Amino acid sequence: MRRILRVVTVVGGVAATVAATLLVAPAASAAFSPIPVGPIGWVPDGPVRAVVSAGDAVYVGGAFTGGVAALDASTGALRWTGTANRDVRALAMSPDGSHVLAGGAFTEVSGATHKKLASLRVSDGLAEPTWKGAASGTVRDIVVEGNTAYFGGTFSTHGGMAQAGLGAVSVDTGALVSSFTTSTNANVFGLATDGTRLYFAGNFTVVDGQPRASLASVTMTTGSLDSWQPARGCSDCNTYWDITVGQGTVYVVGRNGAAVYAVDATSGAKRWSVYANGDAQAVTLVGGLLYVGGHFGTIAGQPRKILAAFDATTGALDPFSARFVTSYPGIWALAGTDSRLYVGGAFTAAGPTPNRFPYFAMFGVS
Repeated sequence: MRRILRVVTVVGGVAATVAATLLVAPAASAAFSPIPVGPIGWVPDGPVRAVVSAGDAVYVGGAFTGGVAALDASTGALRWTGTANRDVRALAMSPDGSHVLAGGAFTEVSGATHKKLASLRVSDGLAEPTWKGAASGTVRDIVVEGNTAYFGGTFSTHGGMAQAGLGAVSVDTGALVSSFTTSTNANVFGLATDGTRLYFAGNFTVVDGQPRASLASVTMTTGSLDSWQPARGCSDCNTYWDITVGQGTVYVVGRNGAAVYAVDATSGAKRWSVYANGDAQAVTLVGGLLYVGGHFGTIAGQPRKILAAFDATTGALDPFSARFVTSYPGIWALAGTDSRLYVGGAFTAAGPTPNRFPYFAMFGVS
């Protein structure tokens, strides 16, 4: 999952749908063109489930051959493909940019055992053989702060430590950070940090023995659970798939009743939410717009096939609308820079006819 926080909320019923419809923004130019510009020369043979950009490169992970690939950030030209034996669900950069940390369901990378976590050299994609990180179940997201890599997923132990849902290791060596002990009673699917606090989202109801409604935070310097405790976005909003933070707001995405849910990063009070007719599963904040992907066909009462954009402050729906083929299971990965929006998922084509760009698409500025 690094980055700005992501929050999801679901709103149920007709009244919620009508209220969301009132948030449609007036006509304006979207930051990105709805016509994909790449990738050029590389076509993954399976879904893309993680994306991270750094400098002149973008790294993608997923259920395609090799599990991870490095591409030119502008054109999408292939630089290398990895050697993971199963899918990659999470990517994050080391602070010095020399390595990309990978998490997922894999058990082997570069011909050696690496259980669910690995550190790959950005020069060639090979795994560092002595890097120690490991987990007992799938790793779903990773964020890096300083020399610590925090990760979340569906595991109950990692590195020999009994700690469910969350863990932390040294970026350099993969050695266990034993001082970080926060644990959940169920899965963690998304992580984000503002540099002081680690926010995490999933389908848990208890963190360190305290009730939390699928969303919580810890102060990283102490590792202590914060009192921050947002209410659910709707009664059925028991799962948040992704999270990002920015502008003093935490954004999560999840069940359709409150598919996008924005809450105050300090108080936990609701700022806005919107309804969709399917789950939202990925979120990223770029230039004041919140981009949301999932497997919906309408969101905020308007047609948008699996990808939409919102004003991050007000929740107003942006005019941005792109063409995709195949709605389910939709988009699972989003990342953006000033010049590119990167979109990964299980779609079979993006852009206008003729069909093109399966599983991964790059959108340029308007």
